[in-house]
Amino acid sequence: MSDAVEEIKRRLSILDVISPYVELHKAGKNFKGKSPFSAEKTPSFYVSPDRGMYYCFSTSQGGDMFNFVQMMEGVDFKEALKILAQKAGVELIPEDPKKRSERERLYAALETATLFYEEQLRTEPEALAYLKRRGLAPETVSKWRIGFAPGPPKYGWRETKMYLEAKVFTPDELLKAGITKTTESGKEPFDVFRDRIMFPMSEPSGKIVAFSGRILHPDEKTPKYVNSPETLLYKKSELLYGYDKAKNSIRQLDFSLIVEGQFDAVMCHQAGYSNAVAVSGTALTVQHVQLLERLSNRVVLSLDADRAGISAMKKAAAVMLRRGLDVKVAELPLGQDPADVISVNPDAFKKVIGESVHVIEFLLHVLRREIADSRSFKLKVQEEVLPFILLLPSRIDQEHFVGKVAESIRTTVDAVRYELERQREQLTTTTERESKMVSTTEKKSVVTARRSSDVPQKAYEYLLAAAALVDMPLSAQLQEELKKMSLLGELVEPGESERARLLFTVEQQYVQYSPLTIAEEVVARLNQCKSGLIRKQLMHYREILRAVEDQGETVPSEETMAKIKVLEAKLREPAYQVETFLGDTKH
Repeated sequence: MSDAVEEIKRRLSILDVISPYVELHKAGKNFKGKSPFSAEKTPSFYVSPDRGMYYCFSTSQGGDMFNFVQMMEGVDFKEALKILAQKAGVELIPEDPKKRSERERLYAALETATLFYEEQLRTEPEALAYLKRRGLAPETVSKWRIGFAPGPPKYGWRETKMYLEAKVFTPDELLKAGITKTTESGKEPFDVFRDRIMFPMSEPSGKIVAFSGRILHPDEKTPKYVNSPETLLYKKSELLYGYDKAKNSIRQLDFSLIVEGQFDAVMCHQAGYSNAVAVSGTALTVQHVQLLERLSNRVVLSLDADRAGISAMKKAAAVMLRRGLDVKVAELPLGQDPADVISVNPDAFKKVIGESVHVIEFLLHVLRREIADSRSFKLKVQEEVLPFILLLPSRIDQEHFVGKVAESIRTTVDAVRYELERQREQLTTTTERESKMVSTTEKKSVVTARRSSDVPQKAYEYLLAAAALVDMPLSAQLQEELKKMSLLGELVEPGESERARLLFTVEQQYVQYSPLTIAEEVVARLNQCKSGLIRKQLMHYREILRAVEDQGETVPSEETMAKIKVLEAKLREPAYQVETFLGDTKH
């Protein structure tokens, strides 16, 4: 895998990858353009061909060509690797050739099934009439590749199976693709989808991996919708219907519109809401949210207004709020879904979206509407709304909604704040009990986040960027000193996006600085990093001494005292000087 990555980087410049998306202009050593991630007027998107990196100052996103493709196409690293390998003409050798061949056969079976369903729809007047009644235009049906799976009462149980086997797909492949299934007794496989309007479901790249079928002739025994079973290609927790078609609009409009079903998503796109995706019969998962947050951290939920819809909305909102997304709710008329509203009056749906409110305000509104008794209302708000406020990452944002709640239930801000803090303490106690079960990796990520705000850590990150920018021999000297710094305390390498930001920021500064000014800045940061690390270590060992004293021991540990003396001596060492550290660089 690493060999393929390096080969792609050898064959492609980052300019080759980014130029089709962004109009770039020379800016010194770098190139500059308007951000593809936001609708900015002043260019703040920088690309460095020398380092193979980009950074967008308007959205704080940055990295290499693989990261850029992930952001633009809304795919994971594996899919970005495939896209760039194809562009570079690099063959990716799979770890398991047999498995890759199997995947390709399943993709082909699903594509052929889609063609079959499309063909069947064209010859099924009832299905065409149904789609027309639901408000779908012929071009929309074609764009979304909607089809029809034949079956009872007019046809048998194996129409699709027989067609695909005639196209040289084996019975085992059809089972593995989720197109056919067997009975418990293991009799001959039959079609999963029969007498259903078919909606192909695609992965982010656009390849079809599954289907969702809506019954055309409903009865009491038959479920309205049937989805493909999970397969080698399809994991329902990782796929959002319509994401492949919505990803560019989500980025451009800077919010995603989440609806419940396929008809809702398709009708939204037809009405101009091309940023709509559907959860398609499953609860919203963390993996779904990760897909969306790559493109925008703003979401509008437009789910059914009944109890089941509100329950689904609350669960989805909780998942997203925990990840720091801004979540709004567009409230639909009771008993209607987005497809219903749009088919009758598209302008009414536009009004619904325009009047969307934050999920916490929506919850307050729903409870006020449902509960007449004042005390019961207050208790329900305490029980159901305050936990959502605690999910907000910003204390300022939390305070904003504390005020909203106080106003809604007609009590003081202090009373709401007191109850919120009580719930926070209960949550903290529970979290501490569960923290013993938290993995080492998760603990390290928390420690890393805290360290990122440390003065020595910030100085260290700056110096890493400086070492990559300055000329030799300064770069070599600086790198040697940074190795010594790592022995004084724990320092963390910045993430890819932060590293890109630092490189571009520091480089822009250095263009304006003289060599002497650069040297002075570097030395100042070195002193800052070194003294900061030593002081942190001293604080740590002095706290150990205090703990020993609190336990009633009068003789401190010799080892601890020795470490304190060594650190105090280091703190008294002369600071780095421009002249001694860099030699003759003043010109």
